[in-house]
Amino acid sequence: MQRIWWYAIGGGVVLAGLLIVLGFAFFNRGGDEGSDVLSEGCTPEQASPAAGNSNIDGRAVGKGYQRQVVIRVTDKKSGEPVHGANVSVQGTMDCLPSGVPHFMPLYEKNLREASTGTYRGDYQLIMQGHWTFHIVVRSKQSGSTTASLPLTLKIRG
Repeated sequence: MQRIWWYAIGGGVVLAGLLIVLGFAFFNRGGDEGSDVLSEGCTPEQASPAAGNSNIDGRAVGKGYQRQVVIRVTDKKSGEPVHGANVSVQGTMDCLPSGVPHFMPLYEKNLREASTGTYRGDYQLIMQGHWTFHIVVRSKQSGSTTASLPLTLKIRG
């Protein structure tokens, strides 16, 4: 009989502890006591203006997970296309489609010059969400320039 009382008291303590934890989890919604990352979600990164001596304009075309990144590079002073540059992109996931923060960098890829000042390359994304392509341009003509290009990937299925 004494053993049953110990089980009853132990079960009561465990139940009380569980109710306290759940109470804090569900009912503590006030004040400036910090932020709940999951409830705030994340906002996709915005396109950044080019930092350097070149203007960078870009887009990602295609459907599904396979995209082609097209980057146009012009000199900031003259407006002329930048020929013979080394242009690379790296995709980074910022958020899941649900708005939950998620950081996942992918591989860096060098683009080829398709026409004077226009650089292209295929890029494989691996899941839906908010992505940012980080672009780096290096040329003898205008030095180094960086920029970013946001992309929200939604696959209809």
